[in-house]
Amino acid sequence: MDGLSAAQVAQLAQVPRGNTQKHVNRDVLAYLLRHEAPRLARPALRWLDAPCGAGEFLSQVRHFFPQAHLSGTDVRPEAPAVPGEAVAYVRGDLSQGVPFGEAAPFDVVTSISGIMCFANTAQFVQGCAQRLRAGGLLLVSNDNCLTVRDRLSYLFGGRVRRFRLLFEPAEGNFQLVQHQELKRLFDINGLALTRVVYTSFYTEDLLYLPLALLLWPWQWWQLRRARSSTGHALRRQLFGFKSLLYRHYFFVGEKQG
Repeated sequence: MDGLSAAQVAQLAQVPRGNTQKHVNRDVLAYLLRHEAPRLARPALRWLDAPCGAGEFLSQVRHFFPQAHLSGTDVRPEAPAVPGEAVAYVRGDLSQGVPFGEAAPFDVVTSISGIMCFANTAQFVQGCAQRLRAGGLLLVSNDNCLTVRDRLSYLFGGRVRRFRLLFEPAEGNFQLVQHQELKRLFDINGLALTRVVYTSFYTEDLLYLPLALLLWPWQWWQLRRARSSTGHALRRQLFGFKSLLYRHYFFVGEKQG
């Protein structure tokens, strides 16, 4: 991987999948190490993961950024078991807001595959922005509903792949958040969207490559002609060819001063 040492590449290859799509945790960490390392080198780095689950991602943050002071929130009653210094944990329902309102602002807030599991995404993004210092990073990952496979699933089955046709009362994944809406929430909360990265490509999805090649010229033409305040470089990141095949993506936003 460009910009990374051989040791870092070897360590990233060992990052466990965790409770998300394959390679998501690895690629998020690789992005941060490659593009945000100087910003994240500060000794008093404060990092919040929301929701933090069982601590799979925070454990890797502790490994790659050992100087970071880690915080987490989730509906679980107990703090996640993360090696080293204890995680500052607050139990909370993220559909009701983001805890740590009285704490010092964070340098980084991450949300890995979480926004599909609770409602009130607008309130969540607003809460994350409020808890970031100026210049801080918000990184949100989500399943991609733009793939050819998802479009076919909706055409023939009335649903995108990650969401069942009929929800149970205690459904785990139920909140469909489209790219357009997530970008809008970044914009209105003073978070400049600096990077969109697609990840989690499965070899079996090569079956959809012929259809992707047929669809792409039409999508490219729409991107070129659409009237929007979004620049063409960011449009290509949002809806480029990878969006037709890769199963997951993440947004990186920087809080404006």
